[in-house]
Amino acid sequence: MTATSLDPSLLADGLLSPLAAREDRSRGFGRGGQTLPGAVPLYGGAPSPDLLPLTAIGRASADLAADPSALAASLQYSVPTGIGELRSWIARREGVAPERVLITNGAFHGLSLLFDALLDRGDQIAVEDPTYPLIFRDLQHHEPEVLPLTLTADGFDLEALQARLEAGARPKFLYTVPDFHNPTGFVTPAEQRARIVELAEHYGFVIVSDNAYHSLGFEGVEVPADYPTDSELVVHVRTFSKTLGPGLRLGWLVLPTWLVGPVTRLRANQDQHSSALVQAIVARIVGAGDHAPLDGGLAAVAERARTAYAERFDLVTGILNAQVPGGIAVDHRTGGIFGWVRVRDERIDLAAAQQLARARYGTDAVLGRFFFRDRPEDDRARVRIGISHLAPEQLRSGAERLAASLADPEARR
Repeated sequence: MTATSLDPSLLADGLLSPLAAREDRSRGFGRGGQTLPGAVPLYGGAPSPDLLPLTAIGRASADLAADPSALAASLQYSVPTGIGELRSWIARREGVAPERVLITNGAFHGLSLLFDALLDRGDQIAVEDPTYPLIFRDLQHHEPEVLPLTLTADGFDLEALQARLEAGARPKFLYTVPDFHNPTGFVTPAEQRARIVELAEHYGFVIVSDNAYHSLGFEGVEVPADYPTDSELVVHVRTFSKTLGPGLRLGWLVLPTWLVGPVTRLRANQDQHSSALVQAIVARIVGAGDHAPLDGGLAAVAERARTAYAERFDLVTGILNAQVPGGIAVDHRTGGIFGWVRVRDERIDLAAAQQLARARYGTDAVLGRFFFRDRPEDDRARVRIGISHLAPEQLRSGAERLAASLADPEARR
């Protein structure tokens, strides 16, 4: 066995592809920082462990293991689109033919397939501003021209979008999170959804509806129907991650007919298919095919989660409003797994408070500026707080620590 004497950096320069060698230009959530032992970060983004359907997953796994022929089938190669019984269950839920459903390894995988299918280098795309910044980790490989679509507390500036379209802008797609928007919590009103569909069909761009939180609305919040799948310019991107657990790596796309073939071919050429074993387990949990839903199925899991998240949202925002000088403002208490808060006292320096939170108080959160692309004046006083990933007492501790960092005199401008 021999060891190479070559310089690893020279190997990288000579052997890496341009894509692999390119510097990561996505901002993400900024640079991470060192936190104290026992820190309670408020990043969020994942379900709380106490709300995961552990019993149902155990029962589904045992049921599958007790059927040797079904277990053996789930350990073989499958088809790129996904197992039939789960696709049919999704199709009934979405109101489409099963042929339009493609099982994916979560929502981000579905988005990656769509980007590959739709984009050439330099194409225009329309993106909400603010928006979920991690999509740009994949989008950067296509080097698109980004057209920010301003999203305020009252909704989209659709007049500005229409003006750009009339002036010649031709985005390939509009990326949107219509229900319980990440980060703001905004729910796109029905009339705005209808107007966006009109613009899409007039100017020929695809609406990519990334609706990961659609089943997590708080009690009393009315949510319009998603963008209509009878339009050939609408794609639904979905995931089981926010309810059944992200470790399953399972989601789906609902595609217009003209995109089914291209996206399926791309998928087959990349990783062939999602885990047939995981699909078989999830099919049993949700009640697909001949199976009865376990422990109430997906609806019961989502009901428990949204009730708990509403309580945790109120817990965190209540602590911050009471303990941060000047209090906070919350534009939307609607659902989902994040709180988007504005610190009222403009003298508080969020960047300084974050450093204090990491080094002195043992917590962290995501600064609002990482979600904006076109409006830096709107980012100074906002922070996104995860409310789904921790049990209530941990959330209480994290919120009190964050409030202390924001109240610290060293966080004043």
